[in-house]
Amino acid sequence: MTVTIRHMLAEDIPRVGAVMVAAFNNLFRRHGYPEPFPSPAAGTSIAQGYARLEPNECFTALQEGQIVGSGFIHLRGDTAGIGPITVDPSAQAQGAGRALMQAVIEAGGGCPSLRLVQDAFNVVSFPLYSSLGFEVRGTISSLVGRNIRGDVSEDVEIREWQAEYIEHLAALDTRLTGIGREQDLRFFHAQPPHIAALVQGQLAGYLCFLRTEAGTFFGPAAATQPSVLRALILSAAEREQGKALRMRFPTRHATLLRELLAVGFRVETLQTYMVRGAWQTPDGAELLALFPEAL
Repeated sequence: MTVTIRHMLAEDIPRVGAVMVAAFNNLFRRHGYPEPFPSPAAGTSIAQGYARLEPNECFTALQEGQIVGSGFIHLRGDTAGIGPITVDPSAQAQGAGRALMQAVIEAGGGCPSLRLVQDAFNVVSFPLYSSLGFEVRGTISSLVGRNIRGDVSEDVEIREWQAEYIEHLAALDTRLTGIGREQDLRFFHAQPPHIAALVQGQLAGYLCFLRTEAGTFFGPAAATQPSVLRALILSAAEREQGKALRMRFPTRHATLLRELLAVGFRVETLQTYMVRGAWQTPDGAELLALFPEAL
């Protein structure tokens, strides 16, 4: 069946959100994991957010005039995140997923580093991404927790950041991760809370909150060292007592991972971090974003 790809329109958003929720919930349920989306409204919110943040980077897949999938790319200078890429369960294995991936790669316009997060239990998407030139660059632990508490070092001062911090935080983030994220920091600043870490009076990291129906997602975040990221995570957890907490945590930070597990976080799933093109391991320590995806 022929698949047509076009830019997402405003009137597409409810259907795009419904397909996104159906695809993820079906995938997780089939593999014995809790459904990640509590309602179709959650998918609609993601599609609306991307339509506002980057309207020219949102795509839909159609078969016989009906929307059967969607895909998004998030261009940030020399780096771009891809995802989510979703196809309605009833239309899978018919070429829509590959067509969406090819469309977002083309939309990258030669961006030297394309990145995505792949659920490790999904043995269908992994070979697709591999065939399109993506290579494994790391493993991500999807951590969850509730009512987390832990001691925060007195050497790290945590405060909510204001608009005048944004340029400085963006410069720190780019130095540590290579990602130009100023537009995302401005997006999150309009939706507090968000916190920064200072060491000896100097900015040493930040963490953004994304409050959703499924709980509060921590990330993006970047810090000069794991101890600073630990302070940011535990301070954020203290502010969100009683809520489900979630984050995408790079497992290469092994000592910090053990410390987070010791205070009550647990691993819900493992994910594969895949990159097409240039890659350099970030300095310091970071959390990946859920929004925008894979950055």
